[in-house]
Amino acid sequence: MAKKLTKAQLVSKLKKADIPVPKTAKVEDMEHRLAHWHGGGGFMVRLLKNPAHHKWDGHPVKLLKDKSILYWIPKSDMAKEILESKIVMNLGNVSEPSNDAQVIDVPSDYRMVKQHGSNDGADS
Repeated sequence: MAKKLTKAQLVSKLKKADIPVPKTAKVEDMEHRLAHWHGGGGFMVRLLKNPAHHKWDGHPVKLLKDKSILYWIPKSDMAKEILESKIVMNLGNVSEPSNDAQVIDVPSDYRMVKQHGSNDGADS
């Protein structure tokens, strides 16, 4: 069984990885960021097309609902997948979201969904 890291160790790992320490400083939040976020800030994006078509079912771009909202997504595998959808406009890479941006965090079950959900035939 893996040894649990202390808060101080988690903070140190986050800082070394260039991932911001969450304001809550809860162990679960820090472990989530270490598991899902990549260092180097996040992306300010705006939705160009509504992902209502069924081809977007199960895709993380469905987390973005409104074309009039500015979103901030942490640098992650999920962010890469959203940017590659080509239905969002990348407005830049910034370390912190602006006050008017809605933060879209990586769902805690993101890897599980990707492993068990449709991944467009990657295993074929």
